[in-house]
Amino acid sequence: MNMASTVQTINNRLVHINLSLQVDSAGDVGAIMMRERPFVGELNLDIDPDNLSFLIAVGDVTGAAQPLAVSRISCIGRLAILWLDVNRWLVLPPTGSHLSVRQALTDTFGQDIRFNTEDEQMHAELTEAAVRYLLESENTQDGHNEAADRRMASHQRLLDEGVIIQSPCDQQEYDILVRDRCAEHLWQWMSHQQSPQVVNA
Repeated sequence: MNMASTVQTINNRLVHINLSLQVDSAGDVGAIMMRERPFVGELNLDIDPDNLSFLIAVGDVTGAAQPLAVSRISCIGRLAILWLDVNRWLVLPPTGSHLSVRQALTDTFGQDIRFNTEDEQMHAELTEAAVRYLLESENTQDGHNEAADRRMASHQRLLDEGVIIQSPCDQQEYDILVRDRCAEHLWQWMSHQQSPQVVNA
């Protein structure tokens, strides 16, 4: 195996990371701590994170609740979007900004996003321009083996159904399975926040 192939394998390996969030009484994210749970990464597995049987097995072996599968991460300016599905997001606003998820999304997308609430869940609709930017920008890292097909599916479903947005204040700790290059993309975004409260444990 040549060096290029080795690098590609490392960047494609599946990793299990834990995000711990410090959220104040207003629901603002004050700090994000990110650490890798080493077991999965040490196996150097090159499989997609949305395999339900594997998710269950990881949860059983690590003693963590069944981790969320994240197959795509978008870091747009000071906002990070973890794609839990083709049209379901976990949104991380900038730490210490005192912005709500809704306000952070509005500041990022402006007139290209509209909100409504269904069953106490935040739901948003994006314009064609916003969807294309999200899916085609280098700010979005996609670590799925079927990335091209999933991007096409995401494009259509985002336009047809909009996006369901999960707020980080719904819980204060998340275990996620994601490709190594996506995790690195998230860590770089966190580092650029330039906050002493952002920690890689």
